[in-house]
Amino acid sequence: FGDEGGQILIAAGDRKQASLLFTACSRFVESCPGLLRRAKIYKNSIVIPHKKSTIQFLSSEHKGKHGFNPSVVIVDEFHVQPNRDLVDVLESGMGMRSEPLVIYVTTAGMDRIGPCYDEWQRAIKVRDGLIIDPTFLPCIFAAEDGDDIFAEATWKKANPNYGVTVRREFMEREAALARESVVQEIKFRTLYLNQWVSNGANRYFRTGQFEACGDPLLPTEDRPCYCGLDLSSTSDTTAFVAVWPMMDDEGVTTYDVHCHLFVPEETADRDEAPYRQWERDGFVTLTDGSITDYDVVRDYVLSFCEKNAVRGVAIDRWNATHLTTQLMAEGVEVKPYGQGYASMSAPTKMLSALVHGRRLRHGGNPPLTLHVSNMQVKQDDAGNIKPTKSHSHSTARIDGAVALIMCLGISGGEAPPPAGDEPQLMVL
Repeated sequence: FGDEGGQILIAAGDRKQASLLFTACSRFVESCPGLLRRAKIYKNSIVIPHKKSTIQFLSSEHKGKHGFNPSVVIVDEFHVQPNRDLVDVLESGMGMRSEPLVIYVTTAGMDRIGPCYDEWQRAIKVRDGLIIDPTFLPCIFAAEDGDDIFAEATWKKANPNYGVTVRREFMEREAALARESVVQEIKFRTLYLNQWVSNGANRYFRTGQFEACGDPLLPTEDRPCYCGLDLSSTSDTTAFVAVWPMMDDEGVTTYDVHCHLFVPEETADRDEAPYRQWERDGFVTLTDGSITDYDVVRDYVLSFCEKNAVRGVAIDRWNATHLTTQLMAEGVEVKPYGQGYASMSAPTKMLSALVHGRRLRHGGNPPLTLHVSNMQVKQDDAGNIKPTKSHSHSTARIDGAVALIMCLGISGGEAPPPAGDEPQLMVL
């Protein structure tokens, strides 16, 4: 225990976890006769009398309590700590110790906003030599982006005790579950591969599902088109999406999808998305200044409507009055569209069916792919769903996904008959 009067504090996220840790440590002491002769186990602590040292177990409920003088702090499952309050209290009491030690033991979490992810990022920079700190020793075992999560080599990389405490049979069972369920995949990647999965447990599509619908668009000339416009707040992204439904000879409806984003020039680097490259590739328009230029959006929509057989443009009712008036004055069929469960549930479920059935073609559109992959869903008691982000301040944009769902909503889920079967009309 080092110093005389050592104080080892093991911090957990809640009282239940702290109790589990205490039980595990107590059983370890009881299983070792040498330790058991030197230690006394009490209700909430383990004491080494001849060193006047103690091991105590704390939870985040202790965050307001000061007066600790720890020589060692062990933070278990740091990712469940909502903030640094408890850790800061414990670390602040270590100043008089000659060799204080703080150990973080954790898997990755599902929220990149918090103290654990900040510490993770710092650990990577120290490991890679970007930060020089001889007092900080990072030890990271994790699958990397691009690794095959179902390959045994990846399992070994993320589990240094693979084959001993982590059995191959166990990993195979968990991997089988991960193949069948998005929720299970995220659990598998987070707990067993130590990957930060940013989309959270309610992510609507598994990695690769929407990408698999990236076939080139079929010709869209003269085909009925339905559009959606998800307007941003002043400094966020605005998404314009169009869909062209088409029924094949067997009565199966497929959809060709176009997406274009508008991003203020001065905020283009804020979200860590490659907007500038996407602008060069034709998927994004960067507008001058730090706020969205709705005139540029209007001109793009009008130009698109002139070139396509647009049956309607769905626009979020919020914050769209002026643009709606301008578009309607130019003859555009604007359809105000709500963002609640009543309006969004059916087309969101329809999007899921289209993706799983490979009945979309988006041409590999990268902004739309990113936004759909970011999308989570919220569900009400009646089973209705609507798209959402992981949290209100997240920079993981979903505007393109929302606009796509609005398109599907006004399309009615129907498509014109196959080419050649549509009656020809003459207007006199």
